[in-house]
Amino acid sequence: MKYNVKTAGMGCAHCIANMTKAMEAMNAKVTRMELNDFDIEFEGTPDEIRAAVTELGFDFISAEEK
Repeated sequence: MKYNVKTAGMGCAHCIANMTKAMEAMNAKVTRMELNDFDIEFEGTPDEIRAAVTELGFDFISAEEK
């Protein structure tokens, strides 16, 4: 499934790199990554995305199917 994910708290390139690594670690393919807004292809659930985002210390806003 393709998801658009919205977060809060990402403020720099280091944040983007950490989020990209976290998504890839859960076998999500990152197709677009910007501060607080990114797209992934992922066969899991929005709850799994939420857990990965909050584990990094960012606020999870939404993960909507595209």
